Order: sequence, then structure tokens, then C-alpha cells
Amino acid sequence: MMNMMNMMKLISLISVVLILAINGTAAFHTSPRLAPIPQVQQTSPYFRSLVTSSNFDVRSNAAAIKTASSVGPLMLSSSGEDFCKIQGRKKRVILGYKAMTTLYIAVFLYSASKSVAANTLLAITSYVAMPAGLSYIMISAAKHDRLGSDTYKRINLSLLEYAVLGLSVIKLSGGGNPILKVAYIITLINTIKGYAYGVLGLDKKSGSDTMVQDFTKGIKSTIKGICSDPKNMKSFGYWSATLMVASMKLFKLKDIILAVQSSAASKDIAMSLARFNRLSLLALMIYTLKDAADRDRLSGTTFIQLNYLCALVLGIVGVVGGGVMSPLGGANVAFAAFFAVNGLSSYFKKSVL
Repeated sequence: MMNMMNMMKLISLISVVLILAINGTAAFHTSPRLAPIPQVQQTSPYFRSLVTSSNFDVRSNAAAIKTASSVGPLMLSSSGEDFCKIQGRKKRVILGYKAMTTLYIAVFLYSASKSVAANTLLAITSYVAMPAGLSYIMISAAKHDRLGSDTYKRINLSLLEYAVLGLSVIKLSGGGNPILKVAYIITLINTIKGYAYGVLGLDKKSGSDTMVQDFTKGIKSTIKGICSDPKNMKSFGYWSATLMVASMKLFKLKDIILAVQSSAASKDIAMSLARFNRLSLLALMIYTLKDAADRDRLSGTTFIQLNYLCALVLGIVGVVGGGVMSPLGGANVAFAAFFAVNGLSSYFKKSVL
């Protein structure tokens, strides 16, 4: 009787080994993702329990082996599904930034097709250049998985604010460029997604902070950065430009408050709000460069592009807004030259390196 029991144990043990070997080989040949090593890791505890068990039951342990051998493929299949979801989100947010860039350029082309004065067209160019340029910058950031950087989170929030205020301007004015409304809506949707992916990760669960926590930290960090002393001469230049544009923004906010209190026409409020919106976006763009200068990061492609963008906008505003000979116009043109020189300097420095 004892010999019969020992023989049954031996046969069962051989069967177990054969099952494991067949499962591992099949997984190896079916797909490169289902390598045999994870399967051994999943099934080895069961195998050890089968070998060391004094009460060996063939049917129950065979069921356990079948369950264990299926764990590895299921886990890998789940990982594959997550990978596909992440790549899908990444592609859609990139497509959104491309759509934003295209729509803002279309706004300019639509306006250029109308009979407008040269100064007006130049002003429109500067207004459209900011969101179009920032959207273009965000395409590269999304492609290279940089949405979690503080710089790109700040740009996403800046564009989000620009879209919200822009839609408010259209509502108050009762009309406007039809393409611009679509551009604002797409911007609103895509920047929320971009910011969320930056904070939470493309898998929506790898971030360390919630969106509210990150937003609060970002505000505190920006206020601290504006109030902190510049760390070098370039930083001082960006800091001065930030204060100039931020002061203009506050004066425009004062105009909006007074207009609302005096029950001014909606179109007048809309015009002041539109200017406030553009100044707000420009101020955040310049502050981003100040922050980069403090960290000695101006040679980065994003900051080179931001320098060119700010130079274009300030140059046009200086010429159209008040003229080179006026104090404000002259300051705008001077800062435009400062941004252009820094952009070229950083470009050549990067090219040499």
C-alpha cells in the first residue's frame, strides 16, 4: 500500500513538472511579451507547496496550477491595455495643441482677409501670436512627456485663463470672430486635460498631489518668484519687464471695476477685459523667462522660443500702442530688443554646445 502511494506521488509530481514546462514554453513562443520568467515567479509558490506537501492531492493542486499559470498573462494583458490608454491620451492631447495652434493662425488669416488698417492688423498679429506660439510650444512638451514640468503647467494654466476670459469677452461684446470662439473652446478643453495629465500623470494616478494642491503650490511659488530678488542681470531684466506688464494689467483691472460700477456699456467692458486678458498672458510668459533665468535654463528650446515670442509682441505693442518716442512705447521696444538679443544669445550658445 505504501509503495502504491509513493508511486502515485511520483506520477503526480512528474505531471506537475510537465504542465509547468508546457505552459512556460507556450507563453514564450506565443508572444515576446509573455516571457517565461514572470510565469515561473507566479507559479513557483504553488510548485513549492506541491513538492513539500505531505497530503498531495492531484486534482486540487492541478486546479491551483492552472490558476497560477494564468495570472502572469492577465497581468501583462492589463499592462498592455494601460499602455494603450496612456498612448491614446497622449495622442489626443497633442492633437488638441495642434488644433489650438491651427485655429489661432486661422483667426489671424480671417482678420487679414478683412479690410483693416495696418496698425490694427499688427495689433491682431501680436494678440494671436501669444496663444498660437504657446500652443505650438506645448505640442513639443506633450510629445516629450514634459507636461509635469512647472513651466508647462504654468503655460497650460495661462492658456486656460486666456480662454475663459476670451469667452467672457465674446459674451459681453455680443459677437466677434467666429473662429476665435472655437479656438477658445478647444483651448479650454485641452488645457484642462493637459494640466490634469501634468499633475496626475497620463495614467491619472501617478501624481503625488491633487490638482487643487498643485494649483495652490503653483500660486505660492509664482508669488514668491516675483517677490524674490533676481539672481543675475538677465533675471533682473525679465523681472523689470514682468513688473511693467503686471502694473499695466492692474491699471486695466481698475478700469474694468470702475466700468462695472458705473454701469458702462457691455462692449466697453469687453474691450477693457480683452486688454486685461492679453496683458495677463504676456505677464506670465515674461515671468516664466525670469524663473528660467534664475535657474540658468535660458538655453532650453522653450525659453528661446518664449524670448522670440515676447520680443515680437512687445515690439508691435511699442510701435502701435504709443510709438517709440512715448515713454511706454519706448520701454516696450527696449524690452523687445532685450528679449530678442537674449533669445539669439541662448540659441547660439546652445548651437555651440
